[in-house]
Amino acid sequence: MEKIDKILIINLGGIGDLLLSKPALKALRKKYPQAEIDMLTAHKVYEIACDFDFINRVFVFELEYGRKVSVFKMFGNFRVLTSLRSRKYDVAVNMRTLMSNKSAAKMKLMLSFIKPARSVGRDTEGRGNFFDMRVPESQQGRKCEMEYDIDTVKKLDVEVPTRGVYLEIPPEVEERVEIFFRKLNIKKEDIIVGIHPGGMPSRRWPIENFAEVIKKINISHRVKFIVTGSAEEKELAQRLVNLCGVKLINLAGKLTLKELAATIKKCAVFISNDTGPMHIAAVLEVPLVAIFGPGDIVRFDPRNIFKEAVVLYKKTDCAPCEKRGCEDLRCLKAITPLEVSNAVVRFLGSGAVK
Repeated sequence: MEKIDKILIINLGGIGDLLLSKPALKALRKKYPQAEIDMLTAHKVYEIACDFDFINRVFVFELEYGRKVSVFKMFGNFRVLTSLRSRKYDVAVNMRTLMSNKSAAKMKLMLSFIKPARSVGRDTEGRGNFFDMRVPESQQGRKCEMEYDIDTVKKLDVEVPTRGVYLEIPPEVEERVEIFFRKLNIKKEDIIVGIHPGGMPSRRWPIENFAEVIKKINISHRVKFIVTGSAEEKELAQRLVNLCGVKLINLAGKLTLKELAATIKKCAVFISNDTGPMHIAAVLEVPLVAIFGPGDIVRFDPRNIFKEAVVLYKKTDCAPCEKRGCEDLRCLKAITPLEVSNAVVRFLGSGAVK
């Protein structure tokens, strides 16, 4: 292997993708301790990526996930790519699956603009033939996403001896959340159940089912319920508040990513769809009830990180899929509120609900 002084990691996925890449990236840093290792990532994970002590600089590429990118953001993306091109990387490493011919064409165009000396990436169903060093990959996962990241850095002669995934929460963030909780009249002795009803629309368990779970738990347990979500999910969270007729503390849109992690850490149980906060709970080893629908469970099963997590999943012929929306939702509707409620109360240490 030729000398490598500058490496660009491209990881434009979500929270789970970023966290699962940690073992591979730590090993990459160990192999090339003197190299400048930069990362290009999405805005929604920037806050966490900046805490990776094995990364020198983090650059943000603006994505809209199914919506059209504004001219302003397109101009910002062009400036970022121009900056990356000027850094003259020895190698660029793409750590995401090429889900379609369109996404492969976009990655090829991005690399042709950045102009690294070499490129490494996933050859998903033959779409990655433009990479200099390729990792064969099927569309449907055959192993945990972490292992694909490890296979990718192995192309740079990197050995990855450990598989540990962790997330550090700065003390000042935990203190901020403590103060926030006191203002909300949440005491240290309170039992907190967290609910995350959002995520990609096709992966959202029906909001009425979440309301039913809250009602069932509220009858038999003295707990405080916290609803989490992004700023875009505030309306969804408020619908849940309106539906269940139980006092909920709605924190949707009120927390930074690190504050969300600190909040999840305080939960006795965290109930979540297949989305970023699910992975945060798994990494923090918080008792987790994950409601898994059309996502790729082989790649992203949270039990790959935290074996004690409870994952409710009903296989259907149309799963896994990458649809952003779905009118059918048969995979999610097959999971009942009673199943979720019973999983929650097992963590709370008491018998089944009715």
